[in-house]
Amino acid sequence: MLIRQAVPGDYPAILALQAQNTPDNLSAQQRHQGFIVSQMNEKQLASINSSLGILIATEDDRLAGFVCLMPTDAQPRPPVVDAMLHTLATQRFQNQALDQRRVFLYGPVCLSAEWRGKGVLRQLFAAVKARTQQDFDVGALFVNEDNPHSLAAHVDGLGMTTLTTFHSNNQNYHLVVFATNG
Repeated sequence: MLIRQAVPGDYPAILALQAQNTPDNLSAQQRHQGFIVSQMNEKQLASINSSLGILIATEDDRLAGFVCLMPTDAQPRPPVVDAMLHTLATQRFQNQALDQRRVFLYGPVCLSAEWRGKGVLRQLFAAVKARTQQDFDVGALFVNEDNPHSLAAHVDGLGMTTLTTFHSNNQNYHLVVFATNG
C-alpha cells in the first residue's frame, strides 16, 4: 500500500469513490458500513490539495481510500463545518481549551469497500499524524450520528476522542478530536 499526496490526475478516482459512498448511492445495508456526506468537485479538491492536502492510499495504481486535511480558516466551507468550529471553540481536550490549540480539519475520509477492515484507515491516519504533527496539535472531525460505523472506526479503531455532539441542518453530529503527537 502506497500512501502519498494526491495529484490532479487522482481527482477523477477520488470523486468516483466519493460518489459511490454517498447515502443516496448506497443501500440501507451498505450505509451500515459507513458513508460520506461530502459532495466535492475537482475545483474543491484542488483547493484542499493546494493547502494541507489530500492523502491517498493506492495499490497497483488503484485508489483504496483518501483523506482530506484543511486548516480551520479554509474557505468556502459548508455550514456543518462552521457549526463544528463554533462548538469546538467551547471545548477542552487534554486539559487545554481548543481555541488555544493549533487545530486542523480532518476529513472527509473514504475507503473503497474492498479495502475496509484491511488496515488502510490506520495507514492513512499514521500518514496524517506524520504530516501534521509539526504544525498542529489537534485534528478535528465530525461524524454524522447516523454513521456509527465511521464513529467506531475512528474512536474505537484509531483511539480518537468524542468530545460532544452538535446540530447543523437538521442533523446531529459527533465532534471528534485527536492529538497529532499521540
